[in-house]
Amino acid sequence: MNRLLFIGIIFTCFISCSQIEKEAETRDGFVQTNDGAELYYQVLGSGSDTLVILHGGPGAGINSFLPSAEPLANNFTLVFYDQRGGGKSTLPKDTTRLKPEYFVEDLEAVRRYFNLDSMNILTHSFGSILLAEYAIKYPQHLNRVVFHGSTGPVRAEMGEYYRAKAQQAPPISDTSLTNRASALLASLLEGSADDPVSTCREYEQLSKQIAIMRGERASHRGSTCDAPSEAVKYYYQYTAQLAPAFFGNWDYTEKLKGFNAPLLVVYGKEDTLALSSQRRWTEIIPNSRLLLVPEADKGSLSDNPDFTLQAITTFFEGSWPEQAEGNE
Repeated sequence: MNRLLFIGIIFTCFISCSQIEKEAETRDGFVQTNDGAELYYQVLGSGSDTLVILHGGPGAGINSFLPSAEPLANNFTLVFYDQRGGGKSTLPKDTTRLKPEYFVEDLEAVRRYFNLDSMNILTHSFGSILLAEYAIKYPQHLNRVVFHGSTGPVRAEMGEYYRAKAQQAPPISDTSLTNRASALLASLLEGSADDPVSTCREYEQLSKQIAIMRGERASHRGSTCDAPSEAVKYYYQYTAQLAPAFFGNWDYTEKLKGFNAPLLVVYGKEDTLALSSQRRWTEIIPNSRLLLVPEADKGSLSDNPDFTLQAITTFFEGSWPEQAEGNE
């Protein structure tokens, strides 16, 4: 996998992470998969409609996105689960079990476990790519879908995006911060960090500090560090590197003809470099619209929560948000 693309995915996923306490009462447990893996899940809320939440990474863990999506539990029942290779779910000894087909069958196992004939799904970041793979095999089990801060449908275009993003980023005067952040990330990727959790926390905090110094938004709430030490180590050393590589040169331009479920693509207006990739989803999927969120970057649920929560709620209750543009 192109290293700049990989680093871009990691950095944008964790550019401004922080921990918060979960206030809502949760129910949790494990889903058993066909290949013997265990997927840890948490259920929040008690609404009559259920939303399955696909976090990013892949394998970044429930807590990388739960703090941003949690307010939706006021209206819906939310099902979060740790994807394999992260959080409290199975960390496969055989790393070939981080290939796309396993992630797809894991989502299908979650659907069956919760007795959902068709699913309402909210994805974040790389979760959109996982959902696209699922939609190729199981389009009949999708009801309504939201892509939030999504990775685009063509890998080559995402590579261009991360290159342009890196070139656009203004330099900061204190290079010791960027050097330290790079060293911390390297130790996580190599699996050499003595204390993966504390190393992860320092890396996320420095990433947030660097983003602020560059004038970027740093409001995203969530953390890949809020997991068992062995899971944090495994995620960075294996899942975060191998799983995206196993997806190969993804290009869903011609592969999603069976995707008939309504799709709302939600992204912040301020990340102008990403808007072409977000519009690509609406070009590919017929029954789809794009919602550009004002005063927001990639993580609009954190940057502009009131606007975004209302729009997502409206969509899952059966209507397109007024500001959404694109196909029907």
